[in-house]
Amino acid sequence: MLCAAAHAQTDSFYVWNKWCARRDTLLLFRSGNNAIQVYNKRMKPTEYKLKSLDKTLRIGDPEIVGDTMTVLAMPYLGKEKHMRLAILNARTSKVIKTLYFESDSIPRPVARIGTMNDVKEAAKSTIVRQTKLRVVFPNSLYSYPYTVSSYTFKDSTAKGPVNYNVKTFFLTNAVVKAISEAPDNSEIIFTDIKAICPECATRILPELRIKVK
Repeated sequence: MLCAAAHAQTDSFYVWNKWCARRDTLLLFRSGNNAIQVYNKRMKPTEYKLKSLDKTLRIGDPEIVGDTMTVLAMPYLGKEKHMRLAILNARTSKVIKTLYFESDSIPRPVARIGTMNDVKEAAKSTIVRQTKLRVVFPNSLYSYPYTVSSYTFKDSTAKGPVNYNVKTFFLTNAVVKAISEAPDNSEIIFTDIKAICPECATRILPELRIKVK
């Protein structure tokens, strides 16, 4: 879900959601973390202020770091569909610019191996070139920094089954060795995958299964 870009403006205001993967997209995530950031080439953050124009958008107190103003934001569903944010002149309260945000839901996060996306089977040589498990939100621009903190790796080799409890997001040497020794057409499994992020509870992600060849 996309809406008008905020970067090619004649008034020199740059506005984006810190936790949206595309900075040219005015998108807020329901039940997620949103931090609206504002920067202007010609004005200091103390020279303007922000105001929500609709009940569907609530914002927190501004925080200024350097030349950027940040406010936490939360979209709310209601009869109104608009989520308008006004940038006002701090001295006169005159509206300088009105921005229109859209909202989107957040899918359940899942784990992926390195740069590999949603694959059901892959060559062992491709898998062992990866270095870590990462957390993604499928088909979403939500980019809050979740990190895998631990997982259990299961596999089978010529010597028998393998079961490793790993306390990091990296594919350890033992895991990489087990993958490289897995019989063709067998399945490697990452389960009990735990993900953490700043100021939020640990989440358990769905298990990840890949057939090796």
